[in-house]
Amino acid sequence: MEIFKQLLPQIAQLKPLAVNNEIVCWQAFDQSGTLLGYAFAKDVPELGADFPGVEDMDRYQVRGIIDPKDYKIISIDISLHPKGPDQPWTTEVTEPKFKKQYLGLSVKEIDLAPDGKIDAISEATLSSTWITTAIRDKLEEIIKQTKPGR
Repeated sequence: MEIFKQLLPQIAQLKPLAVNNEIVCWQAFDQSGTLLGYAFAKDVPELGADFPGVEDMDRYQVRGIIDPKDYKIISIDISLHPKGPDQPWTTEVTEPKFKKQYLGLSVKEIDLAPDGKIDAISEATLSSTWITTAIRDKLEEIIKQTKPGR
């Protein structure tokens, strides 16, 4: 819960939202019980990914909170995964300038330019793509499970 409180200090309680015994996200509530947003966490790429060389590739942890009304990102953190390589290819995708691009975006806007509003990091296009795709996919999953009349 602490990482999510760092992203949105008003969080007083998290309630997991699970489908088929797998957590999709956490409902984040304030002290009065008002739903503040949906908190999510995602490993990028998935640590169970099964393709040659995956153990040498950069890995990241993405955590964020989306607004429960318009499903836009209100806070996000991208960090190096503790099980990633000792010498990552790039850390630029963990810098505030890259992360800030996601704030206020809806699922339809989360794609690399020119199709979306995210500018990839030069020489880190694969990491930029993985992170952007993971965030978009996670938002789609949350919308599917939480949006009325989906």
